[in-house]
Amino acid sequence: MFKKKKVREEFDEVFKSGDESRIKKMLNENPWLLDEVSQQINEVMDEEQQVIAALGIMEDELAKPAPLQDIVFSLKVDLNVSKSEEEVLELLKNVEKLELVKNQDGGWSLTGEGGRICDDYLNKNLKKVDIT
Repeated sequence: MFKKKKVREEFDEVFKSGDESRIKKMLNENPWLLDEVSQQINEVMDEEQQVIAALGIMEDELAKPAPLQDIVFSLKVDLNVSKSEEEVLELLKNVEKLELVKNQDGGWSLTGEGGRICDDYLNKNLKKVDIT
């Protein structure tokens, strides 16, 4: 176990440096690292998709760009996910770099690709609601 911890710490440093050849070498020498990294990436992607979905819900409801506090509210009420405004803002900035959302007019809105991700997430993860 101690060896894995040391390798994990070394990999984190190499990964932060961006040295692709060293990253590939470490992954080849320690294939278990790839599973760990993939799991971490999937967790981050899930969080980003949740924020995109909450943004889409609020943007549809308001018919204009959604303020941060409304996105946080939608996460909690619509998706049962509790996150602080700081956490949501960080995730929004990450997906803004990917051109999935944009910050405009005092709020956030989805791009075309962000809208597709929102729809896919909602269709896949929300159970059908029985409206009676």
